[in-house]
Order: sequence, then structure tokens, then C-alpha cells
Amino acid sequence: MNNILELPQLIAKFSYELPKNQTVLISGGNPPDVQWLKSICENKNIFCADHGIDICKEADIKPLQLIGDGDSATSEAWQWAVDNDVTITKVPTKKDVTDTQLALQIIDDKYPASTVILTGAWGGRFDHAFSTIFSFNGMLNKNFCGCIADEKEILFFLHNEEHLTLNLKQTPKAISLLPLGGTCSGVSINGVYWPLDQVMLNNNLPYAVSNEVNNKENTIWISQKQGILGVYLYFE
Repeated sequence: MNNILELPQLIAKFSYELPKNQTVLISGGNPPDVQWLKSICENKNIFCADHGIDICKEADIKPLQLIGDGDSATSEAWQWAVDNDVTITKVPTKKDVTDTQLALQIIDDKYPASTVILTGAWGGRFDHAFSTIFSFNGMLNKNFCGCIADEKEILFFLHNEEHLTLNLKQTPKAISLLPLGGTCSGVSINGVYWPLDQVMLNNNLPYAVSNEVNNKENTIWISQKQGILGVYLYFE
């Protein structure tokens, strides 16, 4: 079963089969490390949202498509996309969705079954990060799955009875479980300093934060029974 997603920091094993098509969406937040970015872009479809084209230009990674209104991308990077025959979807500045939300919709339309790594999403404005996290989560199903990641931060999503095994190549500074949909029940985590067994987490008091790896195998096991659970890792 194709249920493995590999990043430079870890290997994630999901409880369901992942779509074979793999896509990277580069958004306009904090730019990821260039070498990290190049490693995850190998053999994948590359899209970028607005200022993400500056990240592509800096890393010399040609995307298949640029989606945006041009309000945050530099004119030099936009022209670089033109010169390199990147497909450009120019959208109005005044619209009901963000460039990243629109890019996610375009990817879903073009590749109805896809494993997506969204990067360049951390840092910058909190409202954009909030919108991106919940928009990404809202699109997740068995045909659209993946994570939000860069070299320092990774966020996975578990829905209802899904579970996740993380084989770590680097040890994270912190592991946090975030109830994103109100309440998560039957939550368990093992391989950490503070394990949990079939507990309930509520977003009114999200206490399962800043956990640490606590096993020689550098493996973490997370599961839940019901809810929308964010699995967040921070690397120094």
C-alpha cells in the first residue's frame, strides 16, 4: 500500500493509501530553506501562489503554474516566470479568496487525486496562516491529502479514526497535538515523554503541546477516534 510520505526530517506512514500524484504548492510566507525545498520538489508537480514565485526564482525551481494577483510578488520574479514560460493565472486583487486558497482549488481541479505538500505557509501574517491551515484541512479527503511543512515546522491532519506513524530522521524540539475542530476524542500518542491514552482534547484548553520524543527508535505513534487533530512538529 502506498501510504508513505517522506520529508527531509521524517517518514510519515498514514493509515490509508495516498494518491500517487504528488504536488508541491509554494505559498508566500516565510521561504523554506533552499536545499530543503529542492529535495521535496523532486519528481513532483510544482505550483506557486503569488509571492511564492520569488521563492521559486531564488531556488531556481520552475513551477508548472503561478496563481496570484501580483500584489506581493516582485516584478522581477513575475518577469522571471514569464521568461521561463510558466503558465500564469492572473486574478483580480479584490476577490473573495486568497491566492493560496485559489491555488489549492486549481490543484484539486487539475489533479482530483493528489498528495500535496504546502510550503511557504508559515510566518508572516497570522490571518493568512489561519486561513491557510483551515482551508487546507477543509480540502482533505481520501483523494486530497498531505501536510503543511518547511524545514522547521510540519503540520499533519488526522480525521476521525485515522492514525499516523512518524519515523524521525531528525529529532523535533517539540510535538504538539492540536484539536482543530472543537473536540477530539480517543486521542493517543506514544514514543513521547508525556504519552496519552484515549484522552479527550478540546480547543478551549489545548494542553497537549510541547511534548518530546522519548524512545531510542525515534518513532512516534498517534491515533484518535473522532475529531480533527493537528499533529505539529517543531525543529530547531
